[in-house]
Amino acid sequence: MRIKVLDTIKMDGIPSGSGIVKSGNSYHIVGDDSPFLFSLNSDFEVISKIPLLHSSEYADQGRIIKSEKPDFETAEMIAQNEMVIFGSGSKSPQRDVFIRILLDDAKLVEKYNISDFYKSLKNLPEFKNSELNIEATAFHHNQIFLFNRKKNLVIQFDYTEFLDHLKGETALPQFKITPYTLPKINGIEAGFSGATALKNAPKIIFTASVENTNNAYDDGEILGSFIGMIDIFPNGISETFDCCQIPNVGDKIKVESVSVEREISSGKTKVVLITDDDKGNSVVLKSLLEW
Repeated sequence: MRIKVLDTIKMDGIPSGSGIVKSGNSYHIVGDDSPFLFSLNSDFEVISKIPLLHSSEYADQGRIIKSEKPDFETAEMIAQNEMVIFGSGSKSPQRDVFIRILLDDAKLVEKYNISDFYKSLKNLPEFKNSELNIEATAFHHNQIFLFNRKKNLVIQFDYTEFLDHLKGETALPQFKITPYTLPKINGIEAGFSGATALKNAPKIIFTASVENTNNAYDDGEILGSFIGMIDIFPNGISETFDCCQIPNVGDKIKVESVSVEREISSGKTKVVLITDDDKGNSVVLKSLLEW
């Protein structure tokens, strides 16, 4: 596997980029301390922004203070006009948020508190001696895959059952947990940071980054990032993966999310990555991934 960065684009006015998705010819970006969903054209120019928080307290703020932010770390398309966003869950209740957006003319935004759902994850035996820190979401054939950072775990469940549970109609969906050990830089293991599923192949592309920090809340020195791929099977996902390090562009980069720009052929895909330098700056990397 190898990746080549083709172009870099600084996202002025979009702070702390943490999730990026492509829908038709448009892109949508969330930041982990921003109250907005930013919509962009194919040239990555902002054409609109949708408020995700209804409090007037955040109406005109570019960034939300760390102690209060919902920490929107994931974004994924479910259908052509439907996307989902999860808060990281690393601080309760501020980050126990799920948002479902219907990207039609009305731009319907549904917001849910998922503290009970996240509590059920924390109580799973796989989370013993770990922290909840959801950093990425992938979607394939009605299955949601949540990527937890350190422990590096992927939590799989049925999307329809999850929505029914949020509406109080059913019990919790059944979870399938797959643990991973990711590569290291300077002896520090990478942590999942982004994910998306290919449309033309049963595979998940993921990103992972390395920070010199020992918990899910505090930032640390950025050491670099990886991109990788996990196969999807009818009964789950592979316990093994392929990956490679993403070349640094200037300073060491922390890749936060990945989206597919175009699947060129089997083994060759154009992807778009978004980075966050923990100082509020966001950069998009247009790249070519081959495997």
